[in-house]
Amino acid sequence: MKAFCPGHITGIFSIEDSTPIKEKKGSQGIGFCVQMGATADVEISKETIIFLNGEESDAPVTRRALEILAPDTHATVKIQHDAPMGQGFGMSAAGTFAATLALAVELEIPDPKYAALRATHISEVEHHTGLGDAIAQSVGGFVHRIEPGIPPHGEYEKLKFRADEVIICVLGSPIKTSDVLAHTEKRRRIRESGHACLRDCEHGLDLASFTSASWVFARDADLATDKMKRVMKEIKGQGSMVMLGNSIFAFGDADALEKTLEKFGQVFRTNVCQNGAMIV
Repeated sequence: MKAFCPGHITGIFSIEDSTPIKEKKGSQGIGFCVQMGATADVEISKETIIFLNGEESDAPVTRRALEILAPDTHATVKIQHDAPMGQGFGMSAAGTFAATLALAVELEIPDPKYAALRATHISEVEHHTGLGDAIAQSVGGFVHRIEPGIPPHGEYEKLKFRADEVIICVLGSPIKTSDVLAHTEKRRRIRESGHACLRDCEHGLDLASFTSASWVFARDADLATDKMKRVMKEIKGQGSMVMLGNSIFAFGDADALEKTLEKFGQVFRTNVCQNGAMIV
C-alpha cells in the first residue's frame, strides 16, 4: 500500500502544550501545505524495518506512530522525502503520516485518515518534532490552526488565499526543532510573539498580511538569523522564515525570486498543495 502526504510550512505559531492530554497538545498558527512531501510504501512483515530515502533508519517518530496505530502489527516501510529534513518543511510528519495512512488502509482500520493523524500527532508531540504539521497535512492548502490539538479538541479553518507557486531557499545547516521546543526561554518568546502576531492577522487576513506578520514573528521571537534578514531585504519582504528551519519562503515573481535567492542557498520551486494526505 502506498500513500502520499504533502509537506507543510508554518509561518506563525504559538506553543500550546501544557495539557497532559496528547491529543490536546499542539499549537495555534498559520501555515500552508506544499507539493514537496513524502511518499511511503508499506508492506506487512515479520518485523518493522524503516527505510528513509533508501537507507535503513531507526526513524523513531515513524516507528512510534506505527506502534500507536497498530501495536500488534509489523511492517516494512519505505519513505521517500521530496525535501530536506530539519528545514521546517514538515518532512518528519509527512513521512510518518504517509506511512501510518498506508498501514491503516492496508489493515482496514475504521476511519484510517483520522487514525493516521492521531498516531502521527501523538508521536510528533512525544518526540518534540512538531506541534501542528499533521493537522494541516490532513486537509491541505492554507490552514489557520485556531485551537491546538487534533479533532475533536483542535479547531482549524482553511484559508482561501490566492497563491500557487512558492519559492523556498535553504540557507544553511538544519535547525533541530526539538532543541527549540524544549528550550524554556525560546518557548516563552515564541508563545508571546505568536499570540500577538496571530491577533494582528485576524484583522483582514490575506496572503500579504500573513507573510508580513510571519516576518514580524520571526524577528520578535528571535528566530530569524542575520543571513535571513539580509535575504529578506534582497527580496523586499515578499516572504518569511520557514518555521522551524534555516530556510525562507517567498511568493511573487517566481523567476525573479529564484534568480535572487540562488545566490544565498539551495532553491526549490513548488506549488501549494490543496489536498491532504492520500492513498496513491
